[in-house]
Amino acid sequence: MISEEVRKLLTKIPQPIRVIWQTLTQESQTFLVGGAVRDLLLGEIPHDYDFASARPPAEVIRWAHLQGWQAILTGAAFGTVTLRHPAYPNWPVELTTFRLDGAYKDSRHPDDVQFSNNIVDDLSRRDFTMNALAMSIDGQVVDPFEGQTDLRNGVIKTVGDAAVRLREDPLRIWRAVRFVGKDHGGQPFTLAPETQNQIQQNGLWVLRISPERQRDELWKLLGTPHFDHALRTADMLGLLSLVWPEWAATRGFAQHNRHHAYPVHVHLLATAAHGSSEVLRLAGLLHDIGKPECLSLDASGQGHFYGHEVIGAVYAERMLRRLHFDSHTIQHVRNLVAHHMYPWESVGEKRLRRVAREWGWDHVEELWELRKMDVVGSGTAENWIEESVVRERWQSAMVKAGEHGLKPAVGGREIMMWTHLQPGPEVGQWVRQIQDWIDENPSRNTPEQIKQFVEAHLGLS
Repeated sequence: MISEEVRKLLTKIPQPIRVIWQTLTQESQTFLVGGAVRDLLLGEIPHDYDFASARPPAEVIRWAHLQGWQAILTGAAFGTVTLRHPAYPNWPVELTTFRLDGAYKDSRHPDDVQFSNNIVDDLSRRDFTMNALAMSIDGQVVDPFEGQTDLRNGVIKTVGDAAVRLREDPLRIWRAVRFVGKDHGGQPFTLAPETQNQIQQNGLWVLRISPERQRDELWKLLGTPHFDHALRTADMLGLLSLVWPEWAATRGFAQHNRHHAYPVHVHLLATAAHGSSEVLRLAGLLHDIGKPECLSLDASGQGHFYGHEVIGAVYAERMLRRLHFDSHTIQHVRNLVAHHMYPWESVGEKRLRRVAREWGWDHVEELWELRKMDVVGSGTAENWIEESVVRERWQSAMVKAGEHGLKPAVGGREIMMWTHLQPGPEVGQWVRQIQDWIDENPSRNTPEQIKQFVEAHLGLS
């Protein structure tokens, strides 16, 4: 019997997908498979819809063309055809023939496949029991490996022998850890004992995976509901140290500082846990990565980490480049790490106006959140108590600058006209000098006053 809950969720599948599924099923029994079934059973709306049937690819393509559909053989070796319904060209779906996989010599793809007429054969090749599920269009679930039970219990278990399944494609190690971050009744998932044991024993297999695939899994992990638990699991299993040798240096590294209750790696995990976005979580995870290089002890035995944000920014960039992150994300995280020690609590309005002009409000807002994450993640404070004072001072500085603007009311052309300079470094020096003068008192930011300032410094007034 189909549950009322599943029935309701089926109605939430987008109409184009339901029409496509119904049309496919009229020709041959077609199952929704994999992550879409898992998500439906978890009460989530799937983002991707993959289908499987016994029809071989050539027959699917022939049928699709007769129906006026677009059909592209996107996975010839694996029996996958991408289909586009003429009425729904923006809703492509993949239909794959039931199959059994051969050996995985390249640690990613099977060397050969054997097509099958049995959906259970197809499910038996999948990675985890919760993904080895198929659903018919009337909501009946095919579940030969008790994946529904594992879903209800929040357990990530491989289909069959864990060592064999993980060795076939070591990315499954990262996928298992990423799935730890999924939600199960308000709680994270857990790894089945045998799955966890095999990951611990064979974690080095992840080094066979391309940087791009590891990057994608890490980024998806950072977007899961229980990403903090998934990150702690990745650390516990040694994956972070394998991918990032710099991380290994932080494990168990005592800070010898009264403001920090945890070793560096625990502090990094605790800081990341409070981030509101993937990029802030990543910055939180890396913000103190340079500390092991910078420890010094004073006469009382207190630890200090002078310049760790500078070294940390270099390390963070290197670590993200190693996983082939895009240049925008790398620069974004690097800047957050480099600036996370900015002394917001002590700077005056003049410097705040300069920061606003040079860094921009979005970066400042993220730095304030990172500061709160850092403070709470220290284990010695529950909040950034100076935040309200910093925000009030910022607001005052911006109000005073609001009427006149943060950037000089004149540019290089006027400066060259007044000083008779040619384009070059000296013009830039004048611009910086004028900006500094305006930051002290934004009401000075008018062309007339700036011209008087320049003439006074030239001895013309």
